[in-house]
Amino acid sequence: MPVQRREQVRQGASPLLVRPILARWLVDTLAATIIRTMTNAEPKQPRQRWQILFRRGEPALRTRQAELLAEFERAFHEAGLPLSTTNAAHPRARLKFAASLPVGIELQREVLEAFFDELVPMEGIRAAAAFFPDGVELVDAREVWHGFPSAASQLRAAEYEVTVRGDEQLTEESLRGALVRLLGAKELPAQRRRGESERRADAGSRDLRPFIEDVEAIEVDEKRHTARLRMVLRLDPSGAGRPEDVVGALDLPLKVDRAARTGLLFVDTPAVAR
Repeated sequence: MPVQRREQVRQGASPLLVRPILARWLVDTLAATIIRTMTNAEPKQPRQRWQILFRRGEPALRTRQAELLAEFERAFHEAGLPLSTTNAAHPRARLKFAASLPVGIELQREVLEAFFDELVPMEGIRAAAAFFPDGVELVDAREVWHGFPSAASQLRAAEYEVTVRGDEQLTEESLRGALVRLLGAKELPAQRRRGESERRADAGSRDLRPFIEDVEAIEVDEKRHTARLRMVLRLDPSGAGRPEDVVGALDLPLKVDRAARTGLLFVDTPAVAR
């Protein structure tokens, strides 16, 4: 009890005065104890971690990342799985994509990490997949030891398959020559973009060349003036290469007909993505 209050009690203060003082002291003490207990409590930790491999196609191509994450959360809950939540003041489901999901591009082998409070069998993951939105399908899933680094921290690049369309200038010889010049360039000016619009305040110039690891022609149809390209583009916290930017950097009049991200490349590839 504070010294002043003890002194008032010792000097024979009126009981009507002492009681509120004691009550206030008890409330303050109880509140401090509760705060210490909550502060020192061990944060709740999930029991199990899964890495889920999935694909996204039509009609979900335009589904944004946050919306798709909410759809996965809904599917796990509808399947009755004990999805873990964070220990924040406003808890969120412990779900995380290995890479940011671009809008409008087919995704064939994406990785989602999910944490659960209880042990979930593979049958449970398959049951949840039945509730995935149209256009999103389960490819594979693996249980992962908690000590392994997150898939996002190991991500280094992504592989794409891109179909392009041109005119009579598009021949196998002209395309291969354009690719040689592209890969031989020391610098490739391009637009820096976050999101879909180039009119955003953060748009600006950047050098595209460091984001291109490899580009090759898979097939060229000179009669139809089309070609298929395989690209390996850097994808890490420093930035990402975009297929449409690479096509735009070629010195041929080409347009992207279709683009698919066929896989993610990691420093140490997770078992589910091998």
